[in-house]
Amino acid sequence: MASRLFSVEELTRFAVRALQSAEPGTPRVDSHLSEFFDYLVDLHALTPGGGLPAGDFVPSVVTELNRLRRDAGIAAEYLVDAIEQAGWDRHEDALRARSALQYVNDDFAGTAVAGMVEAETFADADEAVRAKLEQYGPADAEDVPAFVPVSHWWWDSSFRAAMPDWVTLYRIGEAPDAVRPVFRIADRAYSRPWLAEAAHSEASAALAERGFISSIAGFEGSADRSVAGLPTWEEFRQRHFVEGAPLPVRPVPPGQQDPPGWDEMRAEILRVGRAMLAELEDTFEEAFPGAPTQVNSLDGPMRFSPASVYKHEELWGFRFNVMVFPGAGDDVPPPDEVRAVVPVLQRRGWTAGAAEGSPDKLRVEAARDEFRMSVFAESGAVTFIVDSPRYRAPDEPGATWVIEPRS
Repeated sequence: MASRLFSVEELTRFAVRALQSAEPGTPRVDSHLSEFFDYLVDLHALTPGGGLPAGDFVPSVVTELNRLRRDAGIAAEYLVDAIEQAGWDRHEDALRARSALQYVNDDFAGTAVAGMVEAETFADADEAVRAKLEQYGPADAEDVPAFVPVSHWWWDSSFRAAMPDWVTLYRIGEAPDAVRPVFRIADRAYSRPWLAEAAHSEASAALAERGFISSIAGFEGSADRSVAGLPTWEEFRQRHFVEGAPLPVRPVPPGQQDPPGWDEMRAEILRVGRAMLAELEDTFEEAFPGAPTQVNSLDGPMRFSPASVYKHEELWGFRFNVMVFPGAGDDVPPPDEVRAVVPVLQRRGWTAGAAEGSPDKLRVEAARDEFRMSVFAESGAVTFIVDSPRYRAPDEPGATWVIEPRS
């Protein structure tokens, strides 16, 4: 068997030489033709596109096969005999022989040697291969020649057994932190590993060429219900890139830059956030002297609007979630907590609404300019959630930032 470590150039040379060394009607002609058939399988295994080497290879082979046409037909029949007689230790060789016959038929269709292998020979080969598959099962996946076409059905079960149950979610958005899944590629949906790889490459290239912000996430389990509603890559491509249905996001505009005041806006959000946190600490001390406090989250700068490839369209700010524990472990009733804190907020310029809820859990909404605050009072604990104004950096020369009114 030809070594799979040889290069395409070497295998090309070996294949032509095997035919040139054969003399019609001589005892060794079948041996030379068998070598050619084997080299042909290995050549295809090194050619991802499924073709044959360019240049003089095909014309040279056609010339030699035409010279050996009768012997080549007999050699094909001998391959069928070899398939029928192969034991379990020659199972892979039997399937390779069937591929060799198919390559001879397909590679040289339309040439002077078209139809060199008779239809009866193919029928006998298929019957023999089915018997071997029934007797020995599929070949080991690691023994399958690379890039075998889908039409070579005798390898299918080997590929299917080896295909990973891997699903990749392709996500797009108008900002790296705001992407969402839009289609999926399940490797097992493809009959060959390289067909799955080609789908991945095509999908990634299509998104990159169009300037979309994208990311991928992969996991095992093509039957996972979380992806059931997502289209496949082929469905997504057909709908949006062929039929022209609008995409859910916009691509990044060429030459896109941050608005002039982008850095100043973010710095302002941080400055105001620090000031607000300090004010909350003073509010706690005034309303509940000496009470322990806890910071649950300090989020910001954070986006408060849908993401946009045009950053001047986005609204940004901060959100705090902090707690105070009145009575240091005592169960202070929520109505007492509200009565203690609301006057302090009012003195600091907040407009507070009426407390709502039940005696064991009250909520108060407050506002000051474009700030919003929610106060949740429970027995012995009060939670403050503060939303900042919405800041935007206009796309205008010399602009810094503006506060957008709430609708």
